Amino acid sequence: MTVNAESQEAPFLSKLRYFGTDQEVLPGDRIEFTSLILRRKRLGTVVCIPEKTALELNAEKKQPENWLIKLDNGIYTGWIYHPEELQPPSRLRLLERGAEYEPMTGAELERLDSEIASQTSPLESLLGCGVVIAIAVIIILTIRYALQLFN
Repeated sequence: MTVNAESQEAPFLSKLRYFGTDQEVLPGDRIEFTSLILRRKRLGTVVCIPEKTALELNAEKKQPENWLIKLDNGIYTGWIYHPEELQPPSRLRLLERGAEYEPMTGAELERLDSEIASQTSPLESLLGCGVVIAIAVIIILTIRYALQLFN
């Protein structure tokens, strides 16, 4: 279930803070997100923050939920909502507070979860495979070199 900050009787506390600040992450926030691999800066909006944290859901023997960002290019990205252990990364920056926010239904969230799982771009997949291959080659060469030294 998502939270609309404007519809809450009491102020909504997401327990998430933008990196290095006291600014709380709220639904509707306009953000700048720098991708981890390609270091591209993209704009987006925080669209979903679950009502319960991973610890609370774990106590109920339920799976943790993600808090989600919709990038302006249509891609959704998110992280497990576990504010006690995981805070937003430094590559996520608040640009402005959003004035309007439409809450998402449970069906929409389930659809988004499956989309997120399948939205790895081919370039990111190739880069990921390339990194794994490069590491494997370095390990193999290091082992061969070490064996030559000891023979």
